[in-house]
Amino acid sequence: MGLRSLAFDISKPVVAVTMANGKQGRGVVKHLANSGLFSVRALVRNPQSQKSIELLGLPNVEIIKADLLHLDSLINAFDGAYAVFGNTTPTKGWRLFRGSMVRDYEMSQGRNLVQSIKKMRDKGSLKHFVFSSICKCKDPLLTNPAPGHFSSKWDIEEYIKYNELQELTTILRPASYFENFYTTLPLISIANQYFPGVVHPDKKWQTIAVEDVGIWANAVLKQPEKFIGQAINLAGEELTGNQMAKTLESLKFSNQKKVTYSKLPRFLIRMIEHDIAIMASWIERSGYGANVTYLKKLAKEIDISMTSFSTWLKQKSLA
Repeated sequence: MGLRSLAFDISKPVVAVTMANGKQGRGVVKHLANSGLFSVRALVRNPQSQKSIELLGLPNVEIIKADLLHLDSLINAFDGAYAVFGNTTPTKGWRLFRGSMVRDYEMSQGRNLVQSIKKMRDKGSLKHFVFSSICKCKDPLLTNPAPGHFSSKWDIEEYIKYNELQELTTILRPASYFENFYTTLPLISIANQYFPGVVHPDKKWQTIAVEDVGIWANAVLKQPEKFIGQAINLAGEELTGNQMAKTLESLKFSNQKKVTYSKLPRFLIRMIEHDIAIMASWIERSGYGANVTYLKKLAKEIDISMTSFSTWLKQKSLA
């Protein structure tokens, strides 16, 4: 047993969440905990970190030490869980000529994740597995070359099928995050009159708030009969870079200065993070394939609210 928040309810179905201190994981933990329907087992590498302690401020959260690179720790953490939200990462620290994304690093995580899910399925306790992948493209004939941090997640999807886990699996495939435009790096973060991007200013670019992954995950886990066996491409908006800049400009009521979208030079992206350069070319060539119209209709049916780009800008106090 790990650290538990006050008034932890052991009678509620347990949902284990991997990488609970990541941006995506924290959103999932928050929405599951606040739903009142689940107890959340948040898997972290360091239970004593400030981020881990903050999660205990949410209701019905238990902090468990586990590592996607250690199979036994996952099996122990998933034991007795009703459901698992699993996500993996290729990010392993930046190095010159390599960048920060390492395919083998993510594949090792994915293998351990799926093996542990299979073991829990065979044990009979696990009823639902939600895997967070990446949105596939509109035209499958235009997918190659795909960025490595995309294909790694798609290969993990295939490994799920290979292990015949479809009967308890839902796959969520979010597109690019709004948060990618809001970083601590001066050249690739939204500024007062400057909106940065990596694709052509007139190319449609599907995006989503990272918080919405938690909203969709909560909805999927609440209605397993509707979503088990499904794979859903997720996006909240489909705007060009110029349209995103215009949206920010329209919200700056106290400062009517023009906001300009600026495409970062591709050669510079290749130097900093080669896989992001491949991703940018992939988006320009084919683009994410989420059906935003269908998703908005589905959101109404299951009573959830998707975050618009303008709402996100206001939430981040960028407008």
